Amino acid sequence: MWRPMSHALLCSALIFSASAAVANPKPMDQISVIVNDSVILNSEVESRMNDIMFQAKQRNQPAAAPEQLRTQAREQLILESLQLQLADRNGIRADENAVNAILTGMARENKMTLDAFRIKLDATPGTSFATLRNAVAREQVIERLRQRRMGERIRITDADINQFMSTPAGTELNRQLDEQLKPKATTTPTPSANVGSGVEYLITQVLLPVEERTPVQEQARRAEQAQAMLAAQRRGLSPEEVVTTLRGSDTAVEPLGWRTLDAMPALLAEALKRQIDGEPAELTRTSRGWHLLWISDRRVLRPQENLLPPPPPVPTTVVTQRQVRHILMRPNELQNEDDILEVMNRYHKQLKAGADFAELARLHSQDPGSAVRGGDLGWVSPGDMVPEFDRMIGITPINAISTPFRSEFGYHILRVEGEREQDMRDSILRDRARQILFARAYDEELGAWLRELRAEAYVDYRGQR
Repeated sequence: MWRPMSHALLCSALIFSASAAVANPKPMDQISVIVNDSVILNSEVESRMNDIMFQAKQRNQPAAAPEQLRTQAREQLILESLQLQLADRNGIRADENAVNAILTGMARENKMTLDAFRIKLDATPGTSFATLRNAVAREQVIERLRQRRMGERIRITDADINQFMSTPAGTELNRQLDEQLKPKATTTPTPSANVGSGVEYLITQVLLPVEERTPVQEQARRAEQAQAMLAAQRRGLSPEEVVTTLRGSDTAVEPLGWRTLDAMPALLAEALKRQIDGEPAELTRTSRGWHLLWISDRRVLRPQENLLPPPPPVPTTVVTQRQVRHILMRPNELQNEDDILEVMNRYHKQLKAGADFAELARLHSQDPGSAVRGGDLGWVSPGDMVPEFDRMIGITPINAISTPFRSEFGYHILRVEGEREQDMRDSILRDRARQILFARAYDEELGAWLRELRAEAYVDYRGQR
């Protein structure tokens, strides 16, 4: 599974790929793969192969064999294409402000102003600032799509949160919030009691997929392959080398990045803990298949990198909430963006003329959760909603109606019906616990969803296989 690169690494990889392309001119580009109603070109596959080799070099890891490298690059591009197509059908777009902020951060990491960064990229043969900007925008669109899909698939219950809060990690989370709420002058950092949340490990896993409907004989064959994979790891082979030894298998290398023990999926946490304690690596069987973990590096977190973000300027859990209703309409195959905006402008005129907001929401809103309540979203805290919605709540006066506006979910009209001050300590604590549990389940569920997406796709290989 491909994961987003760091900003500096992404920029370097793009330059590296472009330089390689200039140094080795290719004949006329050809189609490598047809993916549903889109295509992947040979040049894209070769560029991604260069990126993968560059990343392996940065991690001091040997590159895979050329045929394995081509397969890995092509599979990454197929999954990206499928996700971008799905995002487009769902009206998910990149946030230009967020893209600009990321590019500014990249420039800062390279010790340049944004203008100097643009000039440097545009002066590099074979690449450009526009190329990098498009790559960042695509990555953001894919991440938005994943967050939406995982939000629909991962369910964290109150019982799950209660159980988490009774563990050492929950106790540590509580302690950190208390520490943040102390006045700055009297705050004394306390060493973390939970080693798992204070140390990060650079983790890579190899997944040998086994689906529930896989025939018993094939499951037995894959179990033997998993044992061969474990034996290869114990001989000192890297993840890429292990995958290369399992020819004819759809085994995948999945970099999990820097993780604390607490942030690992629950089913893999015990296997990681054993390796941290110095025990030999072991296979882990989940609903996705056989997993095997590699620990490449270890680092101790600085205090501000721990479970909670830095404390606010004035330590408090009291926030200003606003009571909000909204109407949502989404573009679809029958109504494009212009059609939806025209309808929403008509609703806005009716509301300004005195129409009942709750009744219009019940009849026309496409948000099923709030439509039955007349569009009522209840009391909303800053940051609860996507940025565009959050901003509109903030600038709309009490008892006023907003103009129609766009978010990643579609077009909205909202009404702010009240305002109050509310102590949110317990809610903040439980929301953070929910985020931790969500992060633990994210990779497992994301992998399952991507496999479903890939299995349902039309893929036709045209170039070299």
